[in-house]
Amino acid sequence: MDGTPMLRVSEVKDLGVRLNAELSFRDHIIQCCKKAYRNLGFLLRTVGGFTNIRAITALYNALVRSQLESNAVVWAPHEAKYSLMLERVQNKFVRFLYMRLYGVYPFYPLMYPTLFVLGMVGYNEIRSRRELALVLYIFKIIRGKLFNADVLGQVSLRVPDRYVWRRRRPPLLALPQGRTNLLNKAPLARALGTLNVVAERIDLFCCTRSELTRVAMQGKVRLAEGSFAFKQATAGFARRAAPAHRACPPSLVNTIFTTT
Repeated sequence: MDGTPMLRVSEVKDLGVRLNAELSFRDHIIQCCKKAYRNLGFLLRTVGGFTNIRAITALYNALVRSQLESNAVVWAPHEAKYSLMLERVQNKFVRFLYMRLYGVYPFYPLMYPTLFVLGMVGYNEIRSRRELALVLYIFKIIRGKLFNADVLGQVSLRVPDRYVWRRRRPPLLALPQGRTNLLNKAPLARALGTLNVVAERIDLFCCTRSELTRVAMQGKVRLAEGSFAFKQATAGFARRAAPAHRACPPSLVNTIFTTT
């Protein structure tokens, strides 16, 4: 350009988000995990003598979880590989926090389920928080709190005729149809699918943000409770739980997600 050769780059960083030549956020997720692990290691070394649990959680939320959720509306992965990579950072902290609260390390040899440990320390999965942030973003656009004409133009309402209404109640929002899994798992499609589930219980055009958050998180909890992996993990926990450990009885496994 103007006699100056342009350099070929394989990665672009815009507002803290890395995008590679394949239009993938894989490198960004890996860098987020590396930085979060560094901050988590510094945190665990620093809070060794702390007795205030609120101070420990505040430091984690500020130094570590903020790295895992910054601009997550843009780069939130749908692949299980990268989602698990992000979850492992928080799982390491919640096991440490569980030991500080109850005096027992929940990993080996007890092998408590991760969802159980998260509920006992009052945390949610990072994946659920990312999906909630995405849903709230689309919700604000629909309600007119944010302006994004490109996204709003892709949100369509279903208007059924009388015959369709008599057969079944259709979803409120039309889901974009993609020919590949990448398009079907796009952020907009995931957010609209969650909003359709929430719209079955509350009115999206009259509810408050807190009501939407509560219903959306309850929906995520029900999906987790009904999964085969969760049932297998809780069953294994009930068999392996030590009788002498009374801080977390197995009976709480069935009710822990309704109280957090």
